[in-house]
Amino acid sequence: MKKILIFGAFLLLFTGCAKQLDEIRPKHAISSEAVSEADLSKLTNGVLNKMENLTVSFWYDGDYHGENLGIGPGGKLIEAHNALMSPSNSTSKSRWQTGFVNLMHVNELLKSANAANPDSPATRQAKGTAYFFRAFIYYQLVTRFGGVPILKNPSMEVVPISPESEVWGFIKSDLLEAEKYLDPVSNVYRPSDEACWALLSKVCLWTGDKGGAVTYADKVIAGGFSLGKTSEEFASMFVAGNSSKEVVFALANKRTSSFLRIFEQFNDTDGSWSYAVHEDLISTLFADGYGVGDVRKAPTQSSDRIIKFPNGAQDGVQFIVNPEPSASPIVLFRLADVYLTKAEAQGAAEGLSTMKTFMDARYSSVSLPASMTDKEFQDLVLEENNREFYAEGRRWFDIKRTGRIDLYNDFPANSEYLLRWPVPQDEIDLVGRDVYPQNKGY
Repeated sequence: MKKILIFGAFLLLFTGCAKQLDEIRPKHAISSEAVSEADLSKLTNGVLNKMENLTVSFWYDGDYHGENLGIGPGGKLIEAHNALMSPSNSTSKSRWQTGFVNLMHVNELLKSANAANPDSPATRQAKGTAYFFRAFIYYQLVTRFGGVPILKNPSMEVVPISPESEVWGFIKSDLLEAEKYLDPVSNVYRPSDEACWALLSKVCLWTGDKGGAVTYADKVIAGGFSLGKTSEEFASMFVAGNSSKEVVFALANKRTSSFLRIFEQFNDTDGSWSYAVHEDLISTLFADGYGVGDVRKAPTQSSDRIIKFPNGAQDGVQFIVNPEPSASPIVLFRLADVYLTKAEAQGAAEGLSTMKTFMDARYSSVSLPASMTDKEFQDLVLEENNREFYAEGRRWFDIKRTGRIDLYNDFPANSEYLLRWPVPQDEIDLVGRDVYPQNKGY
């Protein structure tokens, strides 16, 4: 951890140059306390820039570990459990280090904001952004690793791992703090009250506070968002320059270099993609069930190819034209997310009406029974989550949250411990097992 913290601190030496603050790539260091109000806005933009990198680096985990993706072309499933979930594996090490390096960026932003004029709009935006993204980063970490060190300040001190329950509490408190400084959404590319509520709803769901999950979901639903009801409306969320009424919060991904192209990992036109539709899902992912005529099918996959993130190619396969694929937004929360979170929290007795409202927007016709068992309803919600968020890194986390390892095709017997990632062995070697105890089973 010391190596990570030192590296993070080195990255966070600041400069008064606006462009460098935007990208947090300094050359001449000044203290956080000396950052001007004008620079604070640039520093806030820099954190948004860094969150784009973090989000894309974490993007594929839920589908890869959730058996949604096979190696492309061909979509052959490979061992995504034991082989990847070892303490020495580079995946867990990369996510751990990426998370904590970016926490240093966020904590430095908060430190600078705390030293600035508390009443200025730039300060309030900086504080709201810092608290929101600190919660978001910890959400990414806790859902993978469980307990992790809680870092409230930019520091090179070694901090012991906190229990998972304390990490969840810290996430919730940060989101409630962010809500004090943020405003109702006016620009979906900036953190807002609604973005906080969307994440709070998910946090409540994960921690068993079903009433809280419904309450925060309803606050978002009551806003000015609307579910897309056509394939074109669904596809438009992932196109540069869109004006979708469904997006609650996205990262703008506006860059002049170092482009972040999610589509290059999934069935790109040059045939060298990393992932393809898992072969078992080609004919089953969008099979008719309680709904007929799923508007998400055509914009999501074409035969064995994933076309959900249109790459701009005019090859007769892409569903929608994307004028600038390198600048496609990175959608983090949308209204569908909120409806499905609410329904899962409500359960079968109350959630069927929520699911009916959601599914009416996604199918040409829907026929739900008057009642369902708890398992039947959970199956429905998980199936809709997978159709909605396929290739958006969600599947593994849904399986973990609900404990539904029966949904796997190939999960080792008596290996439930794999639903929590190992603490990277390199980190344990640096500080010792007393400070960083390994998760059970590894």
